[in-house]
Amino acid sequence: MSVHARLGLAVILVAVVGVVLAFVARSRPGAVPMVRVFVRLCSAAAAVEAFIGLVMVVSGQRPAEALHFFYGAATVIPIPIAEAMGRHRGPRAEMLYLLYGAAATALFGLRAATTGSA
Repeated sequence: MSVHARLGLAVILVAVVGVVLAFVARSRPGAVPMVRVFVRLCSAAAAVEAFIGLVMVVSGQRPAEALHFFYGAATVIPIPIAEAMGRHRGPRAEMLYLLYGAAATALFGLRAATTGSA
């Protein structure tokens, strides 16, 4: 299994943990700052994963399906959008946005994983 595939699996798992943390933080306001950091780290890991994928493409390696490019890019986008949308809302609403963003990241990452392997 390549570094790209391993990191992809890690992004999916971390995003799922982010969903759980955001759900818990909706009723525990003290956990909100930790969830913000955790979800940002998840987003950063997805961005690193996309960069590694681009390096692989430049070096001549291609995914099994071209649709992988869409899902790979889509994995990076949901969390920053969720952060922007939830920024000026109350903590409970913000955690709901982050929960949705992390869930979308996990789902797009899962779909990217299924279209990437040969």
